[in-house]
Amino acid sequence: MKTILENYNLLIAMTVLTSLAILMKCVCAISYQMLSRETEQMNNTKNAWLKGMVTKFESCYQLKMPMQNPGSFVKLHLERYRLAGISLRTLEGFDLFTGCITTGCALLTIMGGIYYKLPTDWIVIQSITLVLFLFFLGTSELLFQTRRKRRILIMKMENYFANTLHPKLMNQYIYPEELQEYRDEYFLPDDDEGEPEAFPAASTEEALADGPSLHSVTPDMQELIDSLLEESKISEELEKKKQELTTVAAKEKMHLVEEIMKEYIQV
Repeated sequence: MKTILENYNLLIAMTVLTSLAILMKCVCAISYQMLSRETEQMNNTKNAWLKGMVTKFESCYQLKMPMQNPGSFVKLHLERYRLAGISLRTLEGFDLFTGCITTGCALLTIMGGIYYKLPTDWIVIQSITLVLFLFFLGTSELLFQTRRKRRILIMKMENYFANTLHPKLMNQYIYPEELQEYRDEYFLPDDDEGEPEAFPAASTEEALADGPSLHSVTPDMQELIDSLLEESKISEELEKKKQELTTVAAKEKMHLVEEIMKEYIQV
């Protein structure tokens, strides 16, 4: 055991384990990023795993068994995702496992060095190495942001399955009769749709004088038309009288001005 400690065999093993953990975290972050990009175009995605997921989700609605909680369906299938036979969840959490193993091995190594009375420099090297390993593992998480990318991926998938695909399949397979009734009630068929015929514009007096040409005129409507015609005639007469009064007033003012000027000139 003393020979193993003196040759730094455990230190080499911990270095390899830490490097492997950082590499696995990088691969996991890239996988989450690729899946996140594919979820932005789910209708045209080329990812076989996402296609199979959508097919399985749709088959439940075809069997008249709608999903009550699409979010659980998304998380369950993401847990089953495998990359080279390894779950992404395992790749994501491998840094915590590595940190625990590295810390335990380093502490045991330091205790063994103290027991075998190894040099102080050796113990200091082991302590500094442990701190560096934990620092690299923490920095890798800040750099790759694996857990944040996982949360973003889950939110995007839940948004698509719960807010887009679920309502669509419910209307298509669960409530097709209600959807058709709604369309028949609030939307006209294509055959009945058309643009209204354009009629030549006419003045108000002509329209009131002529009356509706396509329907019979009731007595009440005829009275209304007559009253409107009378009001329009009265308004025209008032306008004429206003103009006449304005002209008369202007002539009187001019006459007064002329008289005043004459008196002023005589004086």
